[in-house]
Order: sequence, then C-alpha cells, then structure tokens
Amino acid sequence: MEKISHYCQKCRAANPVGERNCRHCGTRLMIVVFPPALRHDEGIVPTFYEDHLLERVSLLELQLAQAIEKIGMITQFFAREAKELKKDQKFIRAFSDALKDANPQLAEELNRTEGDNKNEAEETRQSENAQNRFINDILTRHEQPNAPLFSHLLHEGIRLLEAKEERQAFQMLERAALLSPQNAALLAFVGESFYRADKINEAKKYLEQAFESAPNDEKVLLLLGTIYADAGEAEKGRKFLSVLANDEETSLLVHFEWGLLAASEANWTESLAAFRQALTSAPQSAELNYLVGCVYFQLERPDAALQFFRKATRADRNFSDARFMQSVIYKIRGDEVSEKQALAGLTEKMESGAQCSTYLSGKKQVDEQQRTALPFQHLKGTKKNLLTGGAPRLNRFFREQILRAIELKTS
Repeated sequence: MEKISHYCQKCRAANPVGERNCRHCGTRLMIVVFPPALRHDEGIVPTFYEDHLLERVSLLELQLAQAIEKIGMITQFFAREAKELKKDQKFIRAFSDALKDANPQLAEELNRTEGDNKNEAEETRQSENAQNRFINDILTRHEQPNAPLFSHLLHEGIRLLEAKEERQAFQMLERAALLSPQNAALLAFVGESFYRADKINEAKKYLEQAFESAPNDEKVLLLLGTIYADAGEAEKGRKFLSVLANDEETSLLVHFEWGLLAASEANWTESLAAFRQALTSAPQSAELNYLVGCVYFQLERPDAALQFFRKATRADRNFSDARFMQSVIYKIRGDEVSEKQALAGLTEKMESGAQCSTYLSGKKQVDEQQRTALPFQHLKGTKKNLLTGGAPRLNRFFREQILRAIELKTS
C-alpha cells in the first residue's frame, strides 16, 4: 500500500497521518487527510494528484487564516483612528469657539477659506463625474467594430487636449470620428474643441455632421448658430439661435448676437430690443450698457445714450470707448467743457485695444455726417466676423459668454 502523507501548510513537509504538529517546523497541522471512518480503510489509495490538491488546500487554508488576521488588525487600526478623529474634531471645535471669542475676524476668514476649499473640491468632483458621464455616453454610442482602438483614441485625444497638445489631440479625435461617423456626441465634442481652438472651418464641418445625427442638441444649435451669425449668414444664424432665445442659460448670448446681426442690417430698433433684452440678464454689465448706449446714439437719442454710457463707465471706470462716445455726444452738442471732462486722462489710461485710440491719436476724425458708433464701424461693407471683428473688449466679452453657455449646456 502506498504511504499516505499529511502535508504541512507552511513548509510543505510530509508528515505521517495522525500527527498534530509538523515534525519539520512545528506548525500545527490544520486539516485532516481522511474522515475518521475511512482512516483505516485500506481500499482508499490516494493518487499523486490528490496529494497535490491536499497540499494546495493546506496552503489556501493558511493564507485564509493570515488574511483574517490582517483584516482584524485593519479593523482595530480603523477603530483607533476613528477615536482619534473624534478627539481631533472635539479639539478643533473647542479651538474654533475660543478663536471666535478672541478674534472673530480671523475665525470668519478661516471658516470662509475652509468653505472655499470644500466648494473647490466639490466642483472638481462634479467636473470629473461629468467628464466620465460624457465619455461613457460617447463610448456607448459607438456601434462600429474596433471598440478598443476607438476608446484609446478618445481617451488619448482628451488627455492631449488637457495637456494643451492640440495638434496631436485633433489627430486622435479625428481618427476616432472616422471610426464612429454617426456618433453625434463625439462629433459635437470634436466640433466644440475646434471652436475653442478658433479653428472655425473645422468646427463647422463636425458640428454640421453632429446636427444631422442630433438636430435637437442645444450645444450644437448654439455653436452652429453662432458660426453662421459671425459669417454673416443671418437667416441661418437666427434659425438655430431662435430655439435658445428663451433659455436662461443662453438668453444673454443669443440676444447679444441678435443685436449685432440687426446692427449689421442697420435695423436699430431691433438691435435696441435685442441688447436691452440681453441687459435684463446682466444689468450691471459695462459692455451691454455700452452697446445699448451706442444704439441710442445711432437712433439720435443722445440723452438716452449718455445715460447708458454713464452706467457703463460706473461699472468700469477704465472703459475708454464708453468715455470716448460720451465725448462725441458732447462734441456734437458743442459742449466743450463736458467733452474735455469726458476725455480727461483718457490718453494716459487708455484701455488696451480701445477703438477710440485711432481717433485720439489723430489717425481718424469723428465723422459728424455718418456718426457711426465705435462698436458698429467694423460692420460697414463686410459680412464676415460680425461678432468677432470689433473691439477686443467686446470680443472677450462675447467669448466669455459663449464658453460659459457651452459649459452650462455640457453639465
């Protein structure tokens, strides 16, 4: 009869059946080779494979015991840390109460800083969650083969965009779009990314493809409408933007664009209505008050124009163009004293990119016959860059608003 061994779960040494401890290392043997009823049955002859399984089971039993021991230690560790945390919290509360009594201002500042940190962490978490949902949405819409390659291209493209490696990022994203040509979420994202990078023609191409697959996507409608409006395609632009005119998230931007479109057509009544509607969303906006004042200037209503120019300069004392437009009204009226007051110190504190600088430097003269307000001068004789061809300040305002609207439509 073949000899039966009881293998040690620690050192794997063979021991005679019935031993309680390993003869080699002294470890207590943890399993029984055979049930007691069969221990003396000579008909049971274990094979080599059974011996091997026995050895493996013994080792697994040892590892399980070790894991249970570690879990117990971890549990005790967390219990101790929880107690210490409670003590720390009590100490912090006591310190905070004492600080409030000793220095209320410092205590308030610390609480505000803590609140800001919490808000920042929460915003980061929400942003990450939104991005994960967005990526999952794109991946679930991919109906073509090569899913691993598609996923790699998408993730790599997003990573490169975040790293400001736009050229390589767009290569990755365009390859992904070729693999999933009907993926509206991906096409919209690629179009948006091109738009953010000021690659308008490429953005238009992908956004038009996205519109074919998802004609009700508000972000696509917003971006396409803006691109058409900026290119002077007023009818197309209004068609896309009209869907978003009553949306609180996009109303300001849409009416801002409509105001400039109407101004390009010299429809000053419609332009005024649009800018004033935009102003209801941001009553303290220096840029919108300035534009309303400029439309009143075009309508030859100088008193109303001055009222809004003053609001603009109260909102921003360094708004050079608004101060200059005030001086133009005073010049037309022949009020030299008020004109000088409006221009006082303007040359020394000229805002970067201000349109009035060409007049103050003597390169241009105020046209008293035509009297075109500064923000509308670029609209004469052109149908391109209606939204982005004017003063740098208004361009920055426009870009801030459209990026804000995009973010709101993404979240």
